[in-house]
Amino acid sequence: MPGATSQLRTPTPHTMALQRPVLAMDPAVRAVTVIGLITVGIVHALEIQGQLHGAVWLTVGFSLLAPVATAAGLWLLARPSPGAWGFSGLVCLSAACGYILTRSIPVPGDTGDAGNWLEPLGVVAGITEIIVVALAALVLSSVLRAGGIGEIVSTRFLERLNARRRAEDPAA
Repeated sequence: MPGATSQLRTPTPHTMALQRPVLAMDPAVRAVTVIGLITVGIVHALEIQGQLHGAVWLTVGFSLLAPVATAAGLWLLARPSPGAWGFSGLVCLSAACGYILTRSIPVPGDTGDAGNWLEPLGVVAGITEIIVVALAALVLSSVLRAGGIGEIVSTRFLERLNARRRAEDPAA
């Protein structure tokens, strides 16, 4: 109605919490994580050639990590869920642990990498893996704090959240 004014409402803590984006569904957090996972996949795909003459177990590991990291990123992009977040974090955590292991001690079939901490693609992959693990841990902890794994990311939860918002502010 022209000229009508509405009273300003002071948001309550409950409505303020409803207006915050759910971390698990935050597009920026998901985008950074997906880009990180795809980066890890690309770096390990580029490194396969250098592993062909080394230990077979490392070649197999690099050959599996490249598509698995990329698939984890695509899964997270298509269907963000606690399972996708957990899998993404575990993929990058295992890759980071492998990097630390092969740089810390001589391992069978790859004794030359011990102490080689500054290999450029390894540094890129390591930093990216740490970021993905940290984001996955933050998201999963926020899911647990918010009331449970199944509830927070389900479609029904998001529908109820939007219904509450509409009920509290019919003008929106």
